[in-house]
Amino acid sequence: MKEKKIVRDEVVKNAFYQSVLGIISKFGALIFTVIIARVLFPEAFGIYSLALTVILTIVTLSDLGIGTAITRYVSDSLGKGNNASIKKEARSRFLFLIKFKVISSIVLSILLFFLAGVVAAIFKKPELALPLQVGAIYLLIVSLYGIVGPIFLALEKVKYSTIAESIFEISRVALIFVFLYFYKNVASVFIVLFIALLLAIIYSFFVVRKRYKFLVSGKTRPVERRRLLLFSGFLALNSLNAVIFTNIDKLILGYFTIDAKFIGFYAAIFTVISGMIGLLGVGGVIFPVFVHSHGEKLKLAFRKTFHYLFLFTFPVTVGLAYAFVFLLRLLYGAAYVPVEYQLTIFITSIFLSTLVLEGILTALYTTLFNAKEKPKWPAFIMIVAALLNTVLTYWFVLESIKIKPEYGLIGAALATFISRYVNLITLSAFAKKKFGITPNKSSIFKPLIASAIMLGFMMLFIYIFGQSTLSWFIMIICSMIVYWFIIFLLKGVKKEDLQMVKNSLFFQRKK
Repeated sequence: MKEKKIVRDEVVKNAFYQSVLGIISKFGALIFTVIIARVLFPEAFGIYSLALTVILTIVTLSDLGIGTAITRYVSDSLGKGNNASIKKEARSRFLFLIKFKVISSIVLSILLFFLAGVVAAIFKKPELALPLQVGAIYLLIVSLYGIVGPIFLALEKVKYSTIAESIFEISRVALIFVFLYFYKNVASVFIVLFIALLLAIIYSFFVVRKRYKFLVSGKTRPVERRRLLLFSGFLALNSLNAVIFTNIDKLILGYFTIDAKFIGFYAAIFTVISGMIGLLGVGGVIFPVFVHSHGEKLKLAFRKTFHYLFLFTFPVTVGLAYAFVFLLRLLYGAAYVPVEYQLTIFITSIFLSTLVLEGILTALYTTLFNAKEKPKWPAFIMIVAALLNTVLTYWFVLESIKIKPEYGLIGAALATFISRYVNLITLSAFAKKKFGITPNKSSIFKPLIASAIMLGFMMLFIYIFGQSTLSWFIMIICSMIVYWFIIFLLKGVKKEDLQMVKNSLFFQRKK
């Protein structure tokens, strides 16, 4: 019993730090993005967003699934014990995997630097070349930073990731004011990102060197290369598909759209969506739990996680879709919601808001497959969905801009919505087939009913009291109360759920 309590407490503690990490990361990213969006305005912000999309696309390609593989196999080794032989196995696996990460990052960074002009010509935007060249250095450092999270997650010491992320977020927000005061251009933003990430990496290196020296120092032994590379290979394929899912809409918009401000509008919407997904996601924390769970225990762990995620995520998705234009104007300013494009932005934001729910649940199912060493299924499923996404985005954007240039935003958002939900539905069907795992129906229907009532309340409130800033704030608070009141009436939350939350909070205070 004592051992089980220690394991439970460790999971709760890591879940707490993972939640804090998500909040810091996404809240920091939102603040940073809002600052540069307001300073640069839609046109220059569109160029920054396009450059960042290209860079992060390459970063995803350079990952080769190494991050998740480090978490999976280092965690697996350390879970066997704490003797010298086990540590040697963990070190050997870690160093073997990290070599591929470093080499691929260097090669791709050099290629981007020399091909920046070619990429800018493809998008017919010469002003894109310099940000890409400066961003090539950022590409290298952000690829290396991608190792930090997996290392500390494998060690089940998420607090160090949280501290590293705090250093990064605080540094980049502080530095951006300095650089944009002297150099108000897109290239200076990437210099700030590079410096801030470098500080976070230096901190992480010293932590590993001081507290977990066995991971980087000492003799190694031959590792099961085929097993590691096969696992990483499927994850790399999954990453390639994720590139298409995450970035193809912005890349196609960048190719077809002459006016970069439309990319700026789309990126502003997507930043808020990504932030919400990051705040609500728990895939990293639940990964070790799924690794060590089997049979009925695995089914119970999945259903409980699904229940809590859907309970919180669905009303957020509904509320965000309705209030998005207000939030966009509040965060980014009136320049990002021009009157002539307001309807287009509203429709676009509705489609993209649904990605909050999809993103959280897709991450949950993908975590399940990866934890059970079956990454090939999410990879293969996503191949089909990614191809569908590419075809639909190209077609919808091409046809919609023939009507009006701004309608390309709606076309891209609709294509993304369709393809991502096709991917999620297929993943859930395979989870049922391979593991016999399905969520409880009540975990879906009760939040669905409560959210429908909440949406009706929101619409009625704004109709009666108008669309002032104060009205929106009061409406959001009241709608949350309405939702949870209905959930309690429907018994969507039980006493045992409240007791678990109480125990978790007590644990954190005790710590």
